[in-house]
Amino acid sequence: MGKDSTNSGIPVFGELLNLLDKQEINKIAEELKSDKYTKRLDSYQHLVIMLYAVFGRFNSLREVKLGFLSSATRMNHFGLDYMVRRSTLSDANSRRTPEFFEKVYYQLYDRYKGLLSDSWPVKGIKRPLFIVDSTTISLFTQVFRGAGRNPINGQKKGGVKAHTVIKADEDVPVFVNITDAADSDHEILRKMNLASGSYVTFDMGYVDYEEWERFSTHDIYYVTREKKRTKKVVLETRAIPEEDQKSIVCDEIVELHWERRWSRPMTKEELSHRRGRRPKSGIVLVKEKRKGVHKCRRITKYKDKKEDGTITFISNDLESPASVICELYRRRWQIETMFKRLKQNFPLKYFLGDSRNAIQIQIWVSLIAWLLSMVVKNMTKRKWSISGLTTAIHILLNSYTCLYGFLNAPEKHWLAIIESRQKEASNFQTS
Repeated sequence: MGKDSTNSGIPVFGELLNLLDKQEINKIAEELKSDKYTKRLDSYQHLVIMLYAVFGRFNSLREVKLGFLSSATRMNHFGLDYMVRRSTLSDANSRRTPEFFEKVYYQLYDRYKGLLSDSWPVKGIKRPLFIVDSTTISLFTQVFRGAGRNPINGQKKGGVKAHTVIKADEDVPVFVNITDAADSDHEILRKMNLASGSYVTFDMGYVDYEEWERFSTHDIYYVTREKKRTKKVVLETRAIPEEDQKSIVCDEIVELHWERRWSRPMTKEELSHRRGRRPKSGIVLVKEKRKGVHKCRRITKYKDKKEDGTITFISNDLESPASVICELYRRRWQIETMFKRLKQNFPLKYFLGDSRNAIQIQIWVSLIAWLLSMVVKNMTKRKWSISGLTTAIHILLNSYTCLYGFLNAPEKHWLAIIESRQKEASNFQTS
């Protein structure tokens, strides 16, 4: 393939790899000891190969190998010194820890988060807005436990769930936790480390009154939907401003009562005072219970049309206008569109392995590819949709065309050809 006149001297995939910091990635590999017992395929090369497979949209190990065979003359630009084998890549996917790729993602996010802001904050809110939701990826086998009931005929399929937190003005995940699809959503609230002074929005799957009370004590505001059978005690009914009377039905201060029960093993001191036989395992469980009250705000508004009914929100923000709180929940839809674009442009239908490690690695590499695509999008002067940009990268992956030059002016060379043809035609007519 001939080189383009505006080329920087490396293929497009090589330009994407320049966004990575190889030294920092090798430090992560040393910290996690992810290259232990590795002879040829180290962590960095493994990352490069998986990124090539994701950007190239390959669905099998055979396609990955054929892709690298067709790019044999460009291997030195990719940082690879030998041709990868299917068995080697398969073993690496099953053995190497996904934590390496997870830490690489967070390292890249910390490096480029200053370039990722692309939307306006909600008016009336000075706090950073975070959006929480999860997306499920279907699997053909029960490597990860699937959700739902067992089918009457056939085998139940597995599923993996990615619990995700994004910042509203960045449109990329700031926190991801990969679990079985059967795991509950609300458990993620206890694993998030939101800073004091944040605002978070989520749907009805994250009902946890105890955690909501912890948000209030740590100066974290939330807004979510109310479930139909929510039991509450109304403390106060607020007056609705004139400008919101056409959309807001009521604005109330309510109390939600919660009770949590769990079992824990007895301590040695408790066992010494206990009478009776011990179980064979030697572990005696004791049940405990904790109760509490959570004070929050309940806002009911009409849907787009009054005849469509109403919708009710719950929030611990007792000061902001009701219309602002409703707008904050509407912004929650942003994470749904992100999931849709991510799955459309980096399909996670076929995995390059059938182990838990291989599946998690491919999900993390897809997130890294998404992050790099967003960085390229924000570094390009011309406005591109993420779908058009990833398609351009996919087509030009092995090309020597300058990536940023093409994205800024994709029709430049064609216009030059038309101009030269017009000059030739005018010169011919003159002669």
